Amino acid sequence: MLRAIFGQPKRSDEGKLAETNRAIRSFCKSLRERYDQDRVEERWIRLDLWASGLIVALDELEQSIYCSEQYASQDWPKFENEMDEQERDNYYRYIYYYKNAFIRLFSILDKTGYFLDLLFELETGKIKSKFSYFTVLRQMHLGKTHALLEQSLFELKVKYRDPLDRLRKKRNLEIHSMNAELIDDMWRSQSRFADCHAIEQIADQLKDLQLSYEMTMQSLLTIFQYCLKYLRQGKFDSGAH
Repeated sequence: MLRAIFGQPKRSDEGKLAETNRAIRSFCKSLRERYDQDRVEERWIRLDLWASGLIVALDELEQSIYCSEQYASQDWPKFENEMDEQERDNYYRYIYYYKNAFIRLFSILDKTGYFLDLLFELETGKIKSKFSYFTVLRQMHLGKTHALLEQSLFELKVKYRDPLDRLRKKRNLEIHSMNAELIDDMWRSQSRFADCHAIEQIADQLKDLQLSYEMTMQSLLTIFQYCLKYLRQGKFDSGAH
């Protein structure tokens, strides 16, 4: 959809994105076939809706990343006050889509956490009312719930920890009230009052965003390939861990 802004045709899914979407769709298809009954449990309907929503969310994330990369693909002056009006407009458009992307990325992870919590009946909400994907991983680890899946997801978390942590700090700064730690981070990066503000380290930002996007897709692919296998074997019905 947003590629039209740059005169580009609609995206044709390929690679990891296409593979992840296929895994989610296959899970939903199998779920509907298995539980296509008049008195299907509400839990399975909710799982279908959560999973289907993740496809839409991934599409929106990819488009936001694409737009941020497009607006970043130009040479800007070192300081904002050296930009002309068009450069400044495009720079702010880059910032908009970049922020939009990392907010959506963590939204997908948290939705994935709620999906896993419902699917495995972890009841994470009893431990923490507003929980994240990473809280759910801890619950799975503590409860030894589907240990093979949990270990795979944990390894992905560790592999991509640094870029995810940097983006999480920015997400918190963007959507939560300021706290001392965030203000300290900003002070270290700027350390003075100034009329001239250096532009963002765009290449580093986009690298962190791409790496975190890879982690998100790989985690979803791992989850839905695993869950599809268990669903087809009827193991969720038996409560197998």
